[in-house]
Amino acid sequence: MTLNFRSIALACALVALAGCAANSTAPATGAAMPPAGKVTIKRDDYGVPHVYANDVRGLFHGFGYAVAEDRLFQMEMARRAVLGTVAEVMGPAYVALDKGSRASFDPASIRAQMARLSSDDKAIFDGYAAGFNARVNEVLAAPATLLPKQFADAGFRPKADWTGYDVAMIWVGTMANRYSNVSSELANLRLLEQLRKARGDEAGRQLFDQIRWVEDPLAPTTVPRPKAVARGAADDAHAAHRAALAPVSPELLVARNEIDAAQRGVAEPWTRPIASNLWIAGPNKTTDGSTVFINGPQFNWFNPSYVFGIGLHVAGFDVTGNTPFAHPVVLFGTNGKIAWGATAGPLDVNDMYQEKLDPANQYHYLFNGAMRAMSKRTELIKVKGQPDQSLDVYATVHGTVTNFDLPNGTAYSMKRSWDGYELESLLGWIHAMRAQNWEQWLAQASRVAITINWYYADTAGNIGYVSPGRLPIRPATQDIRLPAVGDGSMEWLGIRPFSEDPKTFNPAQGYVANWNNQSAPGAVSDGGNYSVVDRVHEFTARLEAKPRLTPDELWALNRTTAYADTNARYLVPFALEATRGLPAADPARRAAQVLADWNMLNEDPAERGVYDSPATTLMTAWLPILYRKVLADDLPPEVFAAYAGTGYAGETQVASIRPGNGLKLVYNALLGPKAGVPQRYDFFNGEDKNAVLRATLAQAVAELDKRYGSDTAKWRTPVTKHVFLTSNFIGAPQAGADELLSLPSYMNRGTQNDKVVLGAKGVVLCTAAPPGQSGFVAPDGRKSPHYADQMTLFKDFGCKSEALTPAEVDRRAQSTKQLSY
Repeated sequence: MTLNFRSIALACALVALAGCAANSTAPATGAAMPPAGKVTIKRDDYGVPHVYANDVRGLFHGFGYAVAEDRLFQMEMARRAVLGTVAEVMGPAYVALDKGSRASFDPASIRAQMARLSSDDKAIFDGYAAGFNARVNEVLAAPATLLPKQFADAGFRPKADWTGYDVAMIWVGTMANRYSNVSSELANLRLLEQLRKARGDEAGRQLFDQIRWVEDPLAPTTVPRPKAVARGAADDAHAAHRAALAPVSPELLVARNEIDAAQRGVAEPWTRPIASNLWIAGPNKTTDGSTVFINGPQFNWFNPSYVFGIGLHVAGFDVTGNTPFAHPVVLFGTNGKIAWGATAGPLDVNDMYQEKLDPANQYHYLFNGAMRAMSKRTELIKVKGQPDQSLDVYATVHGTVTNFDLPNGTAYSMKRSWDGYELESLLGWIHAMRAQNWEQWLAQASRVAITINWYYADTAGNIGYVSPGRLPIRPATQDIRLPAVGDGSMEWLGIRPFSEDPKTFNPAQGYVANWNNQSAPGAVSDGGNYSVVDRVHEFTARLEAKPRLTPDELWALNRTTAYADTNARYLVPFALEATRGLPAADPARRAAQVLADWNMLNEDPAERGVYDSPATTLMTAWLPILYRKVLADDLPPEVFAAYAGTGYAGETQVASIRPGNGLKLVYNALLGPKAGVPQRYDFFNGEDKNAVLRATLAQAVAELDKRYGSDTAKWRTPVTKHVFLTSNFIGAPQAGADELLSLPSYMNRGTQNDKVVLGAKGVVLCTAAPPGQSGFVAPDGRKSPHYADQMTLFKDFGCKSEALTPAEVDRRAQSTKQLSY
């Protein structure tokens, strides 16, 4: 008999958590709970609300109410962005955004999932919506003082018409779709065609394998790799798959932005939403025997903040932390027994299928030897000041059709293993907040179908990691980098059991670290392109440098890695070796000395407006020269253009940065036979590598001498500012155009940071979530006291303590409000 671990784990979880539910009438927190039908909200000195209620519906009623107090305009625009109704209030410029959103989910599927919810789970969503509506009604009753200014500026008012469906859809659109609805298979197919055309079939395929490899056995993994690793060998088991695919028209790869590319399945690997870090040190890795858990989810930086601080207190839920888009769950926090967090998921849970179209009817496709009609639904999009527009959304047996490629007689549809499991995934996350140990927490992880990385620590000193998601079992003949053949010959064989999802518990190294690197050996994907060149080394190198670290030293890693040059550790040693023995006046030797004197940080500690070391300037000048020299003569121009970027921040930076795309290729070429990815194509074309390094360094020095003079101390680059955007990641405005905020120096760190210390003195949580808890701007322009009161805290790498006990909440309470529901 074959048993599904997901089912077993869930059954165990329900039994284990039953004790919590059985005591649902007794306070779990030690606080005096409000009477039935009442909710109490206590806000601390940073405006963070702590909600107390007698039952779950009341708890989430208070949650929704507090969110509407702080983020009414942001949440209204988030709802419109995910549902595709922005153009209704903002005009025709947002029609394309709405069409993309409407095509990215199936309303009937989400509503069917809502209908299947238990009454207890339904109370979470309905309670949240009712609380939100209660606040909207208060606002509409007193708009002269309570209506956020952004509504008046945009020319519309909110409505008290939120439903549980809307609450769920905020999560579906901003979490499930943003981080799981992505594929690079079309981009990979286009790359393969470009390389074949430029270099011939055989050399083109070899070059493709060297650029978009399946697995680099030297790539760092969150589940530790064995010490001995096997390097890749030649494998052409997928020749028949490649031969069966029609070409892809280059126009299909053109996208409005990264969200559009993800929604249509044409994302390049480096545009995929992967930007978060985390590090946990267990008691054998800390000087005081505590466990230190630090999370930096990088959603980019926005005003109002992407995350919302909250404390939820009722029997079964006693949690404090932060959550993105005010989801009805604390994604980063603690319940006093365990702590948890997350980074973007790495698993391959989608496939693009290339559908062969009927020449006589583009809406018919070949499947299992016969032509079938695509299903169709029509969406009506309201547009401010213009007639309504309609959108036809087609689907095949595999999923939504994302692209029609009529010149090649094909269409592409995206098959998602998590379709129909969106709410089950969210409920796993919600109920994980109640877990008291690893087993209970892992059982809730088994419910999660989307791809996400989860992290764990507890008061017993245990640490762990799991990367949940419904992993398809694919045919052996399928090259996961390319679209699958849609004629029925390349269907999934099933879903892997949860027991095969990557996970580790109390790893021997004593810590867990991740910066969106590969989850585990063998856990590969069409667009991961995981490499030995990976910014997670900025953490692991420093964690490995000392046998034990203090909690303060672990927090200090946040500052160091935020300014770390993510290219330097790979190239500086080669530069120093290549220039060893050269005269001091030699241009290449001068460059090497600048690099040797550098701490490999791009920082401005004195806030002079320029980076502290001339090495920053040198690296940004040298890398483009090096990449051109090594790669430009081997790659077609349009391909090289994608690998020419250095990975450094621009004049203003709103997203996380990582090593430049070209560095992975150049570093492997420098490693030569020691590279994890076989180097069958010589990017150096027989030239001596050290000679190339010396020549390119000398060329960079010549350019900098001409621009700044020969005194290297004057090679200084202006600091990039850290900017907080006023539109959400989908592209809908969530604040006024005059509300753009910035900090003096860019930091490659979390949208928020939280630190949980679990030790002999109990559990301590601190957070920093700029700009502030509230985005409220009054009709007269006055801002909430908590509008931007975490900006300086964030800039200085501070961390505000959070109240975790009733006594602490009461001591720090600045206001108390009671609601009826």
